Order: sequence, then C-alpha cells, then structure tokens
Amino acid sequence: MANQPSIMLIGTEKLASYIDRAAEMGFDRSKVTFIQAIQVFAGMSESTLKRKMEVYGRCGWSESDIYSAFSKYPFCMKFSEKKIMATMDFFVSDCGCEPAAIARNPALLALNLDRRMKPRYLVARVLKEKGLLTKNISLLNIMSKSEEKFLKRYVIYYEEDVPELLDLYIGKLSISEMGFRQQVISK
Repeated sequence: MANQPSIMLIGTEKLASYIDRAAEMGFDRSKVTFIQAIQVFAGMSESTLKRKMEVYGRCGWSESDIYSAFSKYPFCMKFSEKKIMATMDFFVSDCGCEPAAIARNPALLALNLDRRMKPRYLVARVLKEKGLLTKNISLLNIMSKSEEKFLKRYVIYYEEDVPELLDLYIGKLSISEMGFRQQVISK
C-alpha cells in the first residue's frame, strides 16, 4: 500500500470487496500482484474486465490462459482492446508464436509494438535468414531483454557480418533495402 497510496482513496467497503476478490482468486497478499489486481478491479467496471477477457479469448487464449496471465501480470487487463488485438496479432500472425506462449509471458504485452517489438523481430529474422542464429532462439526472450543487452547480443555482436543491422533496428533502413522481401521476413 505504501507504494500505491491511491488505493487508499477507494471507499472502505469497495476496497474490502476488491481485497476479498483478489484473495479469492489466489493472489498472495505479500506480492505486488495482489496490489496490482486491486488496482485493476478499482480501475474498471466488471463489464469492462469481462470484455477484456473476451478479447483475449478471441486472440486464442483459453479461460485457463486468461486467469494464468492475469495472476502473473494483472495489468494485462488495463490495455486497450486495440493494443491487445494488435500485439497478439503481431506475435501470432507475424512471429508465429502460440497464443498460450504469450499468456505464459503476459508482461510482453506491455512492450511498445512499433518501437521495440517490430524492430527486434526484424533483427532476429535477418540474423536467422543469414544463418547467424543457429540455435532456436526464443523470440520472447529477445523481446524481454533490456535495450543494452539486446544491442550488445544481437546488433553489436553481428555488426561485422551484417553492418546494416543497426540502421534496420533504428528504422533508417527498410527490410527491402537490405535485399529481403517483406513477406519472407514477416512470416
């Protein structure tokens, strides 16, 4: 509560009902996710929460996936329906990830699609197409690395093999300008 004083502005009865609801859902009172769940309950109506869960269902998550994701990262319910749909479409359609894999790593949904995920995906695809990523590297792992670690491991490390990689990553160069067909990279 000390880190989230706004919760104290909620009426006592409402707050008690949110606390009970979080406890009933199995949230551990000693974890930050307990407070996050209360914030989600306080910040949206029951119908809005249900609608967000339905959006995840349309994206391929089972009911179990939805509750598992919510328990790991309650704020996944705070995203707009548009962001949920766009991010899930990117991971499933463009990257070939299974919806359940994203449900197991729901904090990935918080990442910026255009400034982080798409550029990193392009870097990974180019490295893979050139045969430089021989191991089956997890795209989810690539997305979750810090900026410094990502640049060091995937851009700087391969700059002799693919000098244009940094320009691709920062958007100065398109994938087609590197000699790749867009559809090859997007699948």
